Amino acid sequence: MLEFFRRNSVVLTSGSLLLLSLLLLSATAGDRRRSDPVAAVVLEGMRPLQAALSGGLDALGGLWRSYVALVGVRAENDRLRQRLLELEQQATRVAEVEETDRRLGELLRFRSTLSGEAIAAEIIGRDPLPWFGTVTIDKGEADGVRKNMAALSPFGVVGQTMMTSAHAARVLLITDHNSGIDAMVQRTRARGIIEGALDGGCVMKYLKREDDVEVGDRIVTSGLDGIFPKGIMIGEVTHVSRGNRGLLQLAEVKPSVPLDRIEEVLIVRGTAELREAVP
Repeated sequence: MLEFFRRNSVVLTSGSLLLLSLLLLSATAGDRRRSDPVAAVVLEGMRPLQAALSGGLDALGGLWRSYVALVGVRAENDRLRQRLLELEQQATRVAEVEETDRRLGELLRFRSTLSGEAIAAEIIGRDPLPWFGTVTIDKGEADGVRKNMAALSPFGVVGQTMMTSAHAARVLLITDHNSGIDAMVQRTRARGIIEGALDGGCVMKYLKREDDVEVGDRIVTSGLDGIFPKGIMIGEVTHVSRGNRGLLQLAEVKPSVPLDRIEEVLIVRGTAELREAVP
């Protein structure tokens, strides 16, 4: 029995004080104006316990409200973060569509400057080896693409088709060392052959030593090879090498087409002609 009272002393004491308070309040209920010093002492003794209990309940309630609010804020943040991600993805898609529309618009305007048949194609593959300059397009013989047709862009010459299948074709870029284009200096009409260089550029060979060629001159197709229409931009002269002897000179040419970034080309026959100056 003593062990029971010792283990539950706090509970029994609190219950006794609470019962005593109830009895005192009941005894004084008949006449609240009568002074009761014992009740006052009990009330004063219960004050710290009631204050602590009330404060604990208030703190617990505040913690609960804070937790509920925090859960709500976290859920709202997750929702906003997901919405932001969706908007960013949508903005990326819209920007990509706008960029594609811009490129296709340029290609369409360029197409309007050419007579004859022209086939629009998308580049779907690039040669991973640095010493080969080829790309693969998504149009082939079923679309009218044949070997030795010119591949052009609004910026100028891209290359020529070298291999075809039913629904694809491989284009040899002008920067490949196997490429050769009959070309001329637009300003002086001096002729030569444009070939690919190992550094990713081009060189114009077989220029006569007395031909007037300067840095900054534009090089265009001559139309004499039967593959490329006449007057299509190839590039710009960046350096001229005459040497001390010999009958020929060499011009280094920077291609006008950003070959590493283009995504669409026009495939045309050599019989096509420019209707007007290319912008």
